[in-house]
Amino acid sequence: MTISNLTSNLNSGSNSGSKQTAASVAVGASTTKTTSSGSAAAKSGSGVEISISAKAAAAYRASLAAANGPTVAQLKAYTPQQTAAMPLDQFRVLKADQISALTPAAMKGLTADQMSALSPTQIAALTSAQIAALNKQQVAKIAPANIHYLSRAQLGALTATAFSGMTLSQLAALTQVQGAELKASQLTNLSAQQQAAIQSKLLAGSTANLFQAMVAKS
Repeated sequence: MTISNLTSNLNSGSNSGSKQTAASVAVGASTTKTTSSGSAAAKSGSGVEISISAKAAAAYRASLAAANGPTVAQLKAYTPQQTAAMPLDQFRVLKADQISALTPAAMKGLTADQMSALSPTQIAALTSAQIAALNKQQVAKIAPANIHYLSRAQLGALTATAFSGMTLSQLAALTQVQGAELKASQLTNLSAQQQAAIQSKLLAGSTANLFQAMVAKS
């Protein structure tokens, strides 16, 4: 990345007769240093320092990842191995139409890091068929803070085995609206600790009554 035609006023105290110098500064590993504020700084030959915020640098990297990422058509043909091999920077910037283009078979290749990196927008874009393809290890890696973004249809699509992979933090993050939509079959494989974590999220009704009966038998 090159910042060209950088003009610096070498005599800022004077309104007239100021001398300006143009310099071309390359911002790279060899000329960039990190300041205490977390920004990247490059120094030109004349000693002029240019600061690039960490946020701006991250946005630039994200734009590169998006530009170089797979297309919707390519994602539709992905294998589980290709999904697993997708760089995390590219995975994080997948848009809704891209993430939903992955086939259920390709979803089986999602790594723990990729599952943890799922954003609320990406989670909302997942189809019921994609959710149904997840295993318990993958489900356990969804960030607890993002659990409440799962729709009722998505929760209902989780297999009983996959749902049993929910961590205590994830179960505690469920809302009562979500809890009311859980199937009886999804509760049967929960451990005693998991049952305790989700008990308050189950509203009065058939599901809650069945759950209470399960607890009594345990």
